[in-house]
Amino acid sequence: MRTRSEYARQALEHYCRSKGEPMDTLECAIIDLLADLLHLAQVEGLDAFLLSRIAAQHFLVEKETALIQHER
Repeated sequence: MRTRSEYARQALEHYCRSKGEPMDTLECAIIDLLADLLHLAQVEGLDAFLLSRIAAQHFLVEKETALIQHER
């Protein structure tokens, strides 16, 4: 079973290929994708920063849940 990070890496690699740009560094590619997702949210009339805050909260909850499950 793939992990969330594996799915994210696959999506990121596809994103870089679709732009016709190599993934210079993982850090730069993630920043570019996140920025473009914020642009997409704005174009669609969504609150990009609210979405990013909610996503960060989800990440923290999922991270904490994984730690608790690992300790069992």
